[in-house]
Amino acid sequence: MKKSIILLLVLTMCSGGAEQAQTENTSQTENTETTSQTEDTSTTSQTEDTGEVINHMSLVDYPAKLYFAGDIPTEVHSRVEYAFSIIQEKLGKYPVEIYFVGTDESEKDNLSNLFCTNREEAGNFDPNDLQFNFRDFDDCMNFIDERYFSEYLRSGLETEQRGYQASGNKGHNGQFEQRYHLLVWSKPIGFEVENGEGYNIEFRGVFHEYWHVFQMAHMDFYNCSDKDVRSTCNFDFDSIDYLVGGTWLQEGTAVFKEITILQEQIKIGNLKNIQGDIFQDFNNQYFDGQRVMEQCPGMSIRDITYRDPCSQAVYGWGAWAAAYLTHKVNDPYVFENVYYPELKKLSDPELVFANTFGITRDEFFADFDSWIYLSEEERKIVIPTVEEQTGRLYYP
Repeated sequence: MKKSIILLLVLTMCSGGAEQAQTENTSQTENTETTSQTEDTSTTSQTEDTGEVINHMSLVDYPAKLYFAGDIPTEVHSRVEYAFSIIQEKLGKYPVEIYFVGTDESEKDNLSNLFCTNREEAGNFDPNDLQFNFRDFDDCMNFIDERYFSEYLRSGLETEQRGYQASGNKGHNGQFEQRYHLLVWSKPIGFEVENGEGYNIEFRGVFHEYWHVFQMAHMDFYNCSDKDVRSTCNFDFDSIDYLVGGTWLQEGTAVFKEITILQEQIKIGNLKNIQGDIFQDFNNQYFDGQRVMEQCPGMSIRDITYRDPCSQAVYGWGAWAAAYLTHKVNDPYVFENVYYPELKKLSDPELVFANTFGITRDEFFADFDSWIYLSEEERKIVIPTVEEQTGRLYYP
């Protein structure tokens, strides 16, 4: 199996939290015409004349490419497209492919075939460069089925059997070395009934996972003598963990954004308020984090990874860490407006953190690790207020 893909599997980002199930589902069969991209849109290929390349950091002029397994209802397609249009309008359009897997085995196989057709057209088959590419079509089919689509099909079946309100599994699954972002969803059950509770949960999942696209699009994993010419660039896998800056930051900011963007959309009337207010959302995350931290006594969320038994704490208490930092600088939009743009320029997460928040990460955790145990009344000051009708976040 390819070294690059195995490494990126370790970094798979999925939404978490008790009220949010994770899903990944796959795309349409070849005769389905409901993907969000236009038929003549080029993918991440290099232009012939200049050698310029669209990579995972590039802004593009086409929307997210959505692919649905054939057993997913067509009305779900338009609702998914709407959700991604909202978040792309806010965070920008990056080269991303999203595959929605249903619960039918044959349709899952059709989706795998479509994925590999897309990889072939994008130039991702090369038997002489297996670090970054697939050997051939069969190699691609085996990989996507074994590592992703079959797993998400099982997750969709479990979601149905347990009567969950929304998808049970979803995630950003890397593929930066192939110059795009891969997102995979299990069956998005919540999108089948408009404006139900599961509908809002699915929207939150879209906001969460696309925030990961935004994050990773601001991390330069390439060593190049000329960044505009592909042949001069080498993909540096070792830089990924360093630039991410910790699982708590990666997932905590994603939960912070999913909550605040959902509340914004409720205030401006795009979604119905059926889940309470922003304070309730953050308190839910707090108690989820508190519960799982019991499995890792003495640990700080700074050191928790996806492999730890208390990994869910990076979602729950990570959201509070993000809120703490935005409150410190009195700017709920500091991550998208300052931190990540500066990270894209400097590629030094320690320096960017200190410049953005006025403290080092060591200093931050020296405060946060005790602050998080304060009373609700003392903690709630870090939760931003959502302005009525506009959805604008601010601190009074």
